Amino acid sequence: MQLMKKFFLSIDQGTTSTRTVLYDAKFKYIDQEQIEIKQFYPKPGYVEHDADEIWNKTYKTFNKLLKKHDLKPSQIVSIGITNQRETILGWDSKTGKPLGKAIVWQDRRTSDFCDSLKKRGLESEINEKTGLLLDPYFSASKLKWLKNKSKEQFLKKTTLFGTIDSFLLWKLTEGRVYATDITNAARTSLLNLTTLAWDQDLIRIFGLQGIKLPEIKNNADNFGTTKLFGGEIKISGMAGDQQAALFGQACFETGQVKSTYGTGCFLILNTGAQILRSKNKLLTTVGYKLDNETTFALEGSIFVAGSLIQWLRDKMQFISSAPESEKLAKLGNSDSEVSIIPSFTGLGAPYWKPDLKAAIHGLSLETSREDILLASFEAIAFQTRDLLEALKNDGAEIKSIKIDGGMANNNFFGQILSDVLSINIFKPSNIESTSLGAAYLAGIGSAHVKLSELADIWKADKIFKSKKSYETKYIRYLERLNSLT
Repeated sequence: MQLMKKFFLSIDQGTTSTRTVLYDAKFKYIDQEQIEIKQFYPKPGYVEHDADEIWNKTYKTFNKLLKKHDLKPSQIVSIGITNQRETILGWDSKTGKPLGKAIVWQDRRTSDFCDSLKKRGLESEINEKTGLLLDPYFSASKLKWLKNKSKEQFLKKTTLFGTIDSFLLWKLTEGRVYATDITNAARTSLLNLTTLAWDQDLIRIFGLQGIKLPEIKNNADNFGTTKLFGGEIKISGMAGDQQAALFGQACFETGQVKSTYGTGCFLILNTGAQILRSKNKLLTTVGYKLDNETTFALEGSIFVAGSLIQWLRDKMQFISSAPESEKLAKLGNSDSEVSIIPSFTGLGAPYWKPDLKAAIHGLSLETSREDILLASFEAIAFQTRDLLEALKNDGAEIKSIKIDGGMANNNFFGQILSDVLSINIFKPSNIESTSLGAAYLAGIGSAHVKLSELADIWKADKIFKSKKSYETKYIRYLERLNSLT
């Protein structure tokens, strides 16, 4: 009798799409189903998602993949979940219905509230406890906004709050499990990095007394089971998207770095068991937690990376598809003095300027769309160098960087990145490290694989080595950026 093949499924719920990815028992990619989700911009600085849409499309991609490959629930070893971080919502535990739209991580509506906390001198306490800065990016100020909008609903016994992972888990388990993982919890500004628990002082500072928050679990853990697909399937792994990518890139050793280029860019350095406090406005956060042992990290967050190319495609109509950007950027004038400051939703690390507007400098009558596309790739690389300089000033020694995300498909960008950073850039054979990391965590959580076995799976597809200097262009970019800040 032939044994049934076993598989893992990763739910990867991102900022612009939801997808489910299928892997075999050795974590080899098999197939995926993906659907875009709608972005809502009701006011300047507001960014929202429809959580019902996210759930329905998560269910649809998952179910479609099972049916497409004629898979029985008994063939799925476990499910891993990874998600856009910081995005927050409330929902009614009786009906399962969201209390309005989810507030997305890019949203800036709470800038004034964050400024008021800064004026009260509370940023240093928040930073000491959480490792984060006081910025609208993180979830706590968004929760305060939700409370102000509906105080009566906020304190109802049936009202639950959480990041997208908690909502998806609650829906998958039909309300049996209300939990989050440590990496998502660490991005709320409500988790104490020392105790690794919700902090009542932080809850008070943000004016969230009486709030219900999910149980905090390890990244590889028992997250319950789903019975929605014709049988029971275990859920054994969960992590915020950037930590899942760190795991998928096999950055298990202190000093290893990954940089993900999706909607934004997120660079994470593994700092091991040490909580390394940045003096250069980087974020101290949790890398992952396994068997109650925590690995910490330093992170630099760039709010605009791939979304700059998306803007050039959708709003400016310079290109008809993202892949076309590589072909045209190669035709750009390398001596052009065009610089782009892509602060469409403010600047993230290491500047943290939430209200800064985007700008294009150095235009002339000779400037072409090819020049602007080239400058766009350079701008993303320059922002990455800002992060690298901050890490170096914090004492980190970085010899190479592993990249992933959609922009890692662009070899021209990979070479620019290596030139700008003067460092070797490693592109893995599987650039979708986020969903792979979730599958790895599901594998560990289901006792299917050990951490020591995963490092050997990672393989480099391409290595970019620095060929020329970008020093003059980088200095010009800094001068123009400083003139705005």
